Amino acid sequence: MAYFANQLDDHEREELAMSDAAISGAMDAARVFLADDDERWNYINRQMAILDYNSGIQDSREEGLREGLREGRREGRREGRREGRREGRREGRREGIGIGRVGMLAELVRDGVLTLGQAAEKAGMPEKEFQKAMENLEMSNEETP
Repeated sequence: MAYFANQLDDHEREELAMSDAAISGAMDAARVFLADDDERWNYINRQMAILDYNSGIQDSREEGLREGLREGRREGRREGRREGRREGRREGRREGIGIGRVGMLAELVRDGVLTLGQAAEKAGMPEKEFQKAMENLEMSNEETP
């Protein structure tokens, strides 16, 4: 480490090289590498190409994740709209049936066939709630041309 940190003088480098054949080989390779400008520039260009490649891969992954999230949100909104429409239709049918039933029972009350209490019981509503529903129906019928 001291060698690569450039903390050794010439004598210490020489001693280090003689102490181990592997270290000596590495030092020779470093000298050759540093002495040859073409080799050094080829190395730098290879390292830059590797970094560019890795950066491109990382960018592609991140873009893929972002696109996946966007697609997931789009699909979630589509599914939410579909579910909302289904729920709206179910609720509309229930309200329509309820209004139709109240309207039919209200007609029977007006015709004297049922009392208000009987009609409310058949509608499954408290009498006051049924009476209010009848009044609302009458008001909405008056507004309709």
